[in-house]
Amino acid sequence: MNAREIIESYIVDVAAQLPRRQRADVAAELRSLLGEEIGASATADETLARLRAFGRPAEVAARYHTPYAVIDPVDTHNFVLALIAGALLIPSTNQRLPFSIDHNTAALWFLAWLGVLVILFALKSWAARRWPQYFQWKPSKVRDYDRVRAIEQLPLIAILVFYETVYLVPGPAIHLLTGGRVDQGVLTYTADFASPLRMWWFAAIVPMLVVLEAMAMVRGRWTRLTRTIEITLFLLAGTQLGWHASYGSIFMNAQADYGARMAFQLVGAACILTALYKIYREWGRIPPVVTTTTPVTR
Repeated sequence: MNAREIIESYIVDVAAQLPRRQRADVAAELRSLLGEEIGASATADETLARLRAFGRPAEVAARYHTPYAVIDPVDTHNFVLALIAGALLIPSTNQRLPFSIDHNTAALWFLAWLGVLVILFALKSWAARRWPQYFQWKPSKVRDYDRVRAIEQLPLIAILVFYETVYLVPGPAIHLLTGGRVDQGVLTYTADFASPLRMWWFAAIVPMLVVLEAMAMVRGRWTRLTRTIEITLFLLAGTQLGWHASYGSIFMNAQADYGARMAFQLVGAACILTALYKIYREWGRIPPVVTTTTPVTR
């Protein structure tokens, strides 16, 4: 191929990646631009080297028209977060847990979630190009996540105290809550579960969480240290409950044991997801600007 044929081949490859209405104009512009830049005296090898330095056809085409992306680069962060969040919600493959699925089903669910996300983000990318006015940035109020509100802390503390009470004395607590319809003897722990190596870890973690949440409420703010301790305690609590649900027996009654393992698995998963959310929030948190007031002197 001679220099002119190489240039024409390059222009064709560029124009082929553009919308039809732009191809002729861009091709004419490139012929003029490359003809002046390369010159008529250039050899085939020199022409090829200069065209490669000019950029790949796809890169040059992108200078004239932004190519459509199934997932816009700006959406990559949200896509990965959504993919991870969905994967975390897939039931465990540990067959000893009440809510569990086999490995093949888990893989199928993950691929299905991945496919759904690709379609949704592709539709979002297309809609953003079709109707950009609906995707304009809008300012939102910046929330101070270090501030502690009593209206949020009190329900959490009450829930933790409830969990601790039911955990320590399940028979009397459930008997009272159900108005005597559940016999206390049904909710009797096995000797293995009531041993210090199994039961008392969670029983010790919850009071520490209650004290920490109450201290944060009294102080009115979280610190990096107290938030780290809170995340650690939630992770430990969730891990402990997951261990309870997947190992040994909890209650002597078979039906009560199965129901307890279901409850432990769900509450444990909620604790771990709460910790992961707090980790994500801490990871991307921007410290608030501290303003100081300078006294006015007269």
